[in-house]
Amino acid sequence: MFSRMEGLIDALDTSKWEEITAANKPDGFVEFHVNPHAHKQVDKTTFSFMIESDDESASKVVTLHHAIKDPIKKANMVELRLSEDKITGIDLDGDIVILKS
Repeated sequence: MFSRMEGLIDALDTSKWEEITAANKPDGFVEFHVNPHAHKQVDKTTFSFMIESDDESASKVVTLHHAIKDPIKKANMVELRLSEDKITGIDLDGDIVILKS
């Protein structure tokens, strides 16, 4: 996904997002399939994605705010923490970021 020197946090506004370790990962993360054709840049710092969970529930569009670039551009599967339709946490292969409170 990212080069060794670049992680999820490098694609996000660090005044709004923070990188955490797996030991500090809060509850509420769920694994989703990401539709590779449904990534959309809404404005300069906002992206929307179409996701679907393994339980075959309907697809859902979720929004990521405070982004510099699309952090999950090449991901097929990702763990997300959501607050309704807003992304508040991303875990991509153990690279974990959460929205600061």
